[in-house]
Amino acid sequence: MKCFVRGLLFLIATSPAIFAQPPATPNGTPVSKFSDAASQPVFPPLVPWNGKSRALIVPKNDPWITPAEKSDFRTTPSYDETIAWLRKLVAAAPQLKMISLGKSPEGRDIWMIVASGEKKFAPEELHKSGKAIIFAQAGIHPGEIDGKDAALMLLRDMTVRGTKRDLLERANFLFVPIFNVDGHERSSKYGRVNQRGPEKTGWRTSSKNLNLNRDYAKIDTPEMEAMIRALNQWQPDLYIDLHVTDGADYQYDITFGLNGAAGHSPAIATG
Repeated sequence: MKCFVRGLLFLIATSPAIFAQPPATPNGTPVSKFSDAASQPVFPPLVPWNGKSRALIVPKNDPWITPAEKSDFRTTPSYDETIAWLRKLVAAAPQLKMISLGKSPEGRDIWMIVASGEKKFAPEELHKSGKAIIFAQAGIHPGEIDGKDAALMLLRDMTVRGTKRDLLERANFLFVPIFNVDGHERSSKYGRVNQRGPEKTGWRTSSKNLNLNRDYAKIDTPEMEAMIRALNQWQPDLYIDLHVTDGADYQYDITFGLNGAAGHSPAIATG
């Protein structure tokens, strides 16, 4: 999903001089104290976009509208707001269950949602169902958070709204809405000045300033320990990391990448 924010240059947004009254010519016309480069929006003009995913957005009066939809995707909910919305959804949808994978250094739970059409919520039960197990995580880099908001919409549509319920007939889903939970809450308007939205984003690294997306092999962080433990326990058929383009304006609803022939695992490269 695409989020839009009316951002100006960081220099303009933070410089005290911008609030001073500019000088004027004898006829009263203000004279800019800044060059054109310092008084223009930082982004190039928007390229028109009307992807098919727009059809997934619910009306404003829908009782299950997500926080991002409610703000027209200008903002993304905080950790507490996200978990509160999910708790409400899980309470209304018997196909869902929330499970904590562990805690972050700052004591936040790393929540995972299990979605099962048969209401089976243990690893062995999911494997016995014969359905594929799809594990998706969002927020490994909290500034690239669109996957969290899109997955909240998907969980809703697979359950209480019923528009995507057929997906639960074909697979079981595991979803971690926010992996880097501490970095998610280190939120600022200036963390992603090269990216259109959300208006405030989380920080790239964890509260220990470690990049979780560089920690799969060394496992220095409790967050990655929890993730590796979950992957070993649930043994998904497909593991998806939901990233965002980091400012690139792709004209696709979604893009995906897989390991190619140069991948470490020949089985994954040819799978």
